[in-house]
Amino acid sequence: MSRKSKYSFDQKIWAVEQYLNGNRSTVEIAKRLKMPSKSGAMQVRRWVHQYQSNRDTLLSNAQYNNHYSKAFKEKVVQEYLAGKMSLPSLANKYGIRSNGIVSE
Repeated sequence: MSRKSKYSFDQKIWAVEQYLNGNRSTVEIAKRLKMPSKSGAMQVRRWVHQYQSNRDTLLSNAQYNNHYSKAFKEKVVQEYLAGKMSLPSLANKYGIRSNGIVSE
């Protein structure tokens, strides 16, 4: 099943660059993109973290949801339980678009 991102790749890159260049805060960016201020600001921070970890790879819009094998999921969970990395860092390391996937 295909899916459509609410925000284009260009919007995400714009948001990240605005934040990293110190031009706008995450709250200001969220308002500019008509995002809910609190959750929007958190989303902008996630985009910044993804960008810093993997540049623009994870910010691109996927056409389909990814499917992960049981072995892959167990590997990521074991790393998390061992305290090696945070959920967002693990998501970025393994190219998982949402750290919520790791926490499920």
